[in-house]
Amino acid sequence: MKTFITIIAMLLTVSVTAQPGSWTRIGKEGEWVNTTKAVQVGNKLYTIERSGKFFVTDVSTGTWKQIGQPVYGNTAFMYAGNGMIYTIETSGSLYVINPADGSWKQLGKSGAWIGTIKGTMLNGKLYTVEKTGALYVTNLSTGSWLMVGKAEFGNTAHLWAANNKLYSVETSGTLYEINPNSGAWKQIGDAGVWKNTIKGVVMNDILYSVEENGALYATDLSLGKWVQLGSADFTTTVFMTASTDKVYTIETSGSLYEVNVR
Repeated sequence: MKTFITIIAMLLTVSVTAQPGSWTRIGKEGEWVNTTKAVQVGNKLYTIERSGKFFVTDVSTGTWKQIGQPVYGNTAFMYAGNGMIYTIETSGSLYVINPADGSWKQLGKSGAWIGTIKGTMLNGKLYTVEKTGALYVTNLSTGSWLMVGKAEFGNTAHLWAANNKLYSVETSGTLYEINPNSGAWKQIGDAGVWKNTIKGVVMNDILYSVEENGALYATDLSLGKWVQLGSADFTTTVFMTASTDKVYTIETSGSLYEVNVR
């Protein structure tokens, strides 16, 4: 609670030239127009394009380069953790990518993740929800997985990690906190508040999310308390990522933006 109050105080006292919700384009206009997947580690933005090419962008300058061969055209999900990039392909197979050279290898059994609908990284492990509603945790050293709790998560619309817990927004728009060890869950905040959330990213245990109307919100996930940041300027946002202190978006135009949230 204290951390969130501090953030709100910062939002109210920040100078006009750096208002929360203000944004600045990074790199050339439209350069990420073919992006299909995006994750970020610090100042490095990793993206996959329709062609299957894998790129890394330095978000401090907007400069980018291709890594490895264009073999990622069938990637369905992409996650970052443990200094590596992980993908689930449309085949349902899980792969680990070395971000230094783009080399990749399969983890676990072929097709084991075919039913995945959402996923997130927490403490070096991959948590995924399947169409059946089952929640699984995957050991990324071996590719082995275990079911967590009961198959109660079939209506998950979004899944994030923060505060050493999992957080989901259901299709109803209600936010839940999930114990990653037992699968027990409880409602956070008022029912249905996140019904119109379309994109979101967690940074420093705060959820930054965009609504259908383009409004950007900061939510304290432990309390379900939120505040709007700036104007409703994010109607064309298709990807959201974060460094340690900045949020980044890629718009339908293919342009990359740095968003001030403090």
